[in-house]
Amino acid sequence: MTSKWNSASAASGFKHRVFYFLIKCGGRRAAYFLLYFVALFYTLVPAFRTRAYPYINRRFAGAGFFGKLRHCYKLYLTFGKTLVDRSVLGITGNIDILSSENDRELCRSLHAKGKGLIVITAHCGCWQSAMSTFDFMDGEKYVLYRRDGGDVDKQAHEHGKIKETVKFIDPAGFAGGGVEIISALEKNAIICVMGDREFGSSKNMVKVPFLGKEIKVPAAMCRVAASLGTPVVIVYFPFKGAGRFDSVIADNFIVADNGGVIANYKEYAARFVKSLEDFCEKYPYQYFNFYNIWE
Repeated sequence: MTSKWNSASAASGFKHRVFYFLIKCGGRRAAYFLLYFVALFYTLVPAFRTRAYPYINRRFAGAGFFGKLRHCYKLYLTFGKTLVDRSVLGITGNIDILSSENDRELCRSLHAKGKGLIVITAHCGCWQSAMSTFDFMDGEKYVLYRRDGGDVDKQAHEHGKIKETVKFIDPAGFAGGGVEIISALEKNAIICVMGDREFGSSKNMVKVPFLGKEIKVPAAMCRVAASLGTPVVIVYFPFKGAGRFDSVIADNFIVADNGGVIANYKEYAARFVKSLEDFCEKYPYQYFNFYNIWE
């Protein structure tokens, strides 16, 4: 399996439109009903199920063939439900967010320092819906997000029911979007980044153990946070059932300025990866990074 990742959708645009039609006509239940069969199809077809195996082999080490099939099915089914719920949010505007007021107040207090705020998350739970509903804080919001031409699945705001609440910075752009990131933070903006995916130059990466073997994770944002004094919060959005997700702060810190060498910020990347391992322990079927990050 190649480690080269892209955001191209596994299903065609027509298949996505079938789900959109079901949501409009029969609601979430109708889309969920079809999803059980779709998840089974993706589990049984080797070309699709093997995309989940790098994670399953590490999270469920020792599972036999049928055990892997069961884990794969549950993983794909949960992933499908989060995507259906994102479409429901975009089509109907309805979703139930369970975040605590304490976590919200912590984010507000960190942002009030006037240095911007960096939110680090991962491809876990309902992160895609969360990016469309992160509206409890004032200020401009950006997501470091790469979207390839083959990604035909609509973002929530593209359905027209809700407004686009975030702007996007392409991490594959000039200097990894660094100029845009720094400019936004200097205006006290909020920037959300995915901490579990490798983008741009390898010079911005550090190696940290995850589920028993090292992976490369970006540490450049920690260097930016140190130079600007920007607070960092690690947030996850676990799926809690039909139309419901939580918002949980796993960690927060101010990054010490250790100079310009990226390796000097490995301890902060390690804190992120440790929080990701804890998430995978509690929610084993909610890590949706379908390529071999250990390769």
